[in-house]
Amino acid sequence: MGIKVLDCTLRDGAYVTNALFGEDCIKNIIKNLNDAKIEIIECGWLCNKEKLKGDVLFNKPEDLGRYQLKKNAEFALMFDFGKYNPENLTHNSGIVDIIRIAFHKEELDKISFVLEKVKSMGYKVFLQPSNILGYDEKEIEKLCRRANFTGVEALYIVDSYGSMFPEDLDRIMPVFYENTDKNIDLGFHSHNNIQLSLGLTIQFINYMQSRNIIVDSSLCGIGRGAGNTKTELLTEYLNRSEHSYSTGCIWETIENNLTPLYQKYNWEYNPQRGFRGINGIHPAE
Repeated sequence: MGIKVLDCTLRDGAYVTNALFGEDCIKNIIKNLNDAKIEIIECGWLCNKEKLKGDVLFNKPEDLGRYQLKKNAEFALMFDFGKYNPENLTHNSGIVDIIRIAFHKEELDKISFVLEKVKSMGYKVFLQPSNILGYDEKEIEKLCRRANFTGVEALYIVDSYGSMFPEDLDRIMPVFYENTDKNIDLGFHSHNNIQLSLGLTIQFINYMQSRNIIVDSSLCGIGRGAGNTKTELLTEYLNRSEHSYSTGCIWETIENNLTPLYQKYNWEYNPQRGFRGINGIHPAE
C-alpha cells in the first residue's frame, strides 16, 4: 500500500477566507508544504473569472505559474461540475498535475464528456462525489463502475457535511474496495463537524492496507464548516510508522501563516494545543 497526503489548505480554506490569502501567504504555504514532503498540494479553485492578486481562484491552470514555484509535490486544482468552462483548459504545461472534479449524485451521468476533456489535456483526474452518505450501495457500485470505465486516477469518499460516524465508513469502504479497479487510487476527504475527522482518516488508512490511497487534510483543519483533518496531526501520526514528513516545516508555516488567519477568522482548533499534545508538554506550561 502507498499513502499520499493531499493538503487542501488553499482550496478548502478559500471558503473561510473568501479565497483571499495574499500572495506571500500562498507562496509560503506551498513552499513549506513542498519542503515538508507533502505529496499533493491543492492550490485552489478553477472558476470562470480572471485571477486577482492574492486569491486562489484561477481561470486556467497556467495562472498558478505566476508564483514561479519549485516543486517536488504534485499540484492540484479543483472545479465544481457545471460551474467551470473546461474549454478554458490548455494542454498540461507541467504547472498543474491533477484536476479534481466535484459533482453531485444527479450529475454522474453528465460528467463523462468533461472528464474526457480534462484527460485529453494531459491532466490526471480525481473524481470527488459530494456527500457520499447520500448514496446507497447500488449507487456507489455505479459510481465505481463509471470510474473504472473512464480510467480516472483516483476516486474519493467525501463526507461533505461532516456527518460521518465510524459505522458509516465501515459500511461504505468495502463497496469502494470491492468495486473499484486496483489501479485506481481511493481517496478520503472528511469534514470535522462532529470532531471525528482524524479518527475516520486513520480508520480509512487501516482498512485500505492493500490499496494505494490518498488522504486529504489542511493546516489547522482550515476549511468549510468546522474544517478538515489537520495536516499537522495526520503527518505526525504517519511519521510513527514508515513515513518521514518534515513536520517542522508544517508547524513553522502554521505559526507564520495560519495563526494570523486563525486569529482573524477563528475557526475551531488551537494549533498550540495540538503541538503541546504531540510533544508531551503540560497544557499549563
